[in-house]
Amino acid sequence: MTPTLPRRKFLKISSTALLMLDTPLLAQAQTYPSRPVKVIVPFAPGGTTDSIARAIADELAQSTGQPYVVENRPGAGGNVGTSFVAKAPADGYTLGMIGNSFAVNQSLFRTLPYRQTELKPVVIVASSPFVVIASHSAPYRTLSELVRYAREHPGVVTYASGGSGTIGHLGAHWLADLAGVKLQHVPYKGAAPALVDVVSGHVQLYFDTLTSSAPFLRSAQVRPLFITTPQRVAQWPDIPTATEVGLPSLTRSAWIGIVVPASTPAAVTERINRDVNGILHSERFQTKLRALGATAVGGSLAETKRFIDEETQRWGDIVRASGAQPD
Repeated sequence: MTPTLPRRKFLKISSTALLMLDTPLLAQAQTYPSRPVKVIVPFAPGGTTDSIARAIADELAQSTGQPYVVENRPGAGGNVGTSFVAKAPADGYTLGMIGNSFAVNQSLFRTLPYRQTELKPVVIVASSPFVVIASHSAPYRTLSELVRYAREHPGVVTYASGGSGTIGHLGAHWLADLAGVKLQHVPYKGAAPALVDVVSGHVQLYFDTLTSSAPFLRSAQVRPLFITTPQRVAQWPDIPTATEVGLPSLTRSAWIGIVVPASTPAAVTERINRDVNGILHSERFQTKLRALGATAVGGSLAETKRFIDEETQRWGDIVRASGAQPD
């Protein structure tokens, strides 16, 4: 017969054993980070995700005393870099930057090189509103003029995107659906050439993030039609909101968050969340974000997961309605 311990003694031993098991994890969190941390951006340099990743990496390096090295691993709409994070050691030394495309890809691709459950959401760093911009050669200056022109010339109004299934494609499709007009999609191999052709007048419209369009707006190379915020943005007071132009349901934003491999210890994940939230409250970082056309978000681990789950559902509905297929 297997001997049994008295209940009180068993509980005492169990508590001690659990404390011994937790001690290395607590110590790991207290000393984290003790070496350089990789920050994986699943897109090419220069975009919204990359800009915000570099801003937060710089602040984390200053606050922790350890280098945060940004690595760009573009490909397959962000799936290459995100898969790299999912397969990385779960020790907190590989952070992944994700955004709206992460939510989109769960419905856009039939198969992914990773499972969503292989990643643990940590925190939403920032958000940037979308802005609909038009070429100066376009025969309209406002959304109402665009709608009237598109109805009189169905299929003539063109819009650029960085490819099928990208936010530029889905956002413009969403706009067309809400406005009750038909727009002609012109996909490109990336956002940069799409923007170039809008500036040059080869394509009329682009649904973009304020962060990446800001330089073209400042230099007046494109014409803004509206911005997807509930209120006007202080830095761009002349751009009307989606609500003002009659599309109140189009008040959505691009967002950038951090994920880690799913089995990363809870103590380390909580430490990352705490470190980032501390930075988001600093005026210096908020100033950096405003210069990029973005605002700080933050939040708990639970709030971050809930937000990403909601975004995955929302963008999944738009993907299915658009019939988009990956390039």
